[in-house]
Amino acid sequence: MRAVRESGKVSLGTLVLLLLLGGAVYAASLYVPLWVDSLDVKEAVAAAHALSGQNTNDALLRNEIRNRTTHMGTHVESDGWGGTRTAPGLGLTDDQILIDRDPVTGSVRIEVSWDRPVTLKPTARVHLFHFRVVKEGLPPR
Repeated sequence: MRAVRESGKVSLGTLVLLLLLGGAVYAASLYVPLWVDSLDVKEAVAAAHALSGQNTNDALLRNEIRNRTTHMGTHVESDGWGGTRTAPGLGLTDDQILIDRDPVTGSVRIEVSWDRPVTLKPTARVHLFHFRVVKEGLPPR
């Protein structure tokens, strides 16, 4: 004879599965945008590296990276009145975009590093993620 389950009763296994699924959705909502931004920065650094063989102006290469990262993510900046505001883009500075050229081999190394604070909701805890993208080698001429 088959055992009949009472209506409205939830098994422990189903509850654990739902909690794990909810946790996975929460984690994905936090980390997927960071991962996508990192991929976009990799693409921007690769484009700047490709330009570095034809152009020796490092300021132009930094601007190329900044232009490609102005619409991804957000950063906190001063509003000029002693406060802060959230602005679009990664807000990369010259100190975060390092360009090294080897005059002997012609090799170019471009490194971009940045931090992204993420608020872990529903708490107010903020976790700081550090990212670094490096592209080096001989650029195309």
